[in-house]
Amino acid sequence: MPGFIEQERWGSFLEEFTKRNQFRATRLEVVGEIGAQEEEEYLPFVGVTFERKGSAAGSIEVILGGETAKDQRRVEHLITKPERIAPLIGPSGFEEGLGFEDQEGRKTILTFEKLSEIPEKTSGH
Repeated sequence: MPGFIEQERWGSFLEEFTKRNQFRATRLEVVGEIGAQEEEEYLPFVGVTFERKGSAAGSIEVILGGETAKDQRRVEHLITKPERIAPLIGPSGFEEGLGFEDQEGRKTILTFEKLSEIPEKTSGH
């Protein structure tokens, strides 16, 4: 994953990334010893944070799901001991997601899904 973000910039980078991409449809995959495992697909992107304090200090949390905590469609994925973060940039130059790698070499890939557009005419009229 080229284009890694310097660790001292993780907090501010992730805050800005969240603001730019909130509520986009997502796919979340974890690639480790047993191969790629899809965690979730098409949930809206709520945010990604770098935990600076407490028992989770130094970890990164990716939150997907509904707009409120009461919404049942919610995934909170914690990346402990992150080593690297890289933005995923598409051929058009736009952000298409984020890649994370932890100290054990596991990769978490957050990508934004392109949703099909609804045609203007949905019937024969």
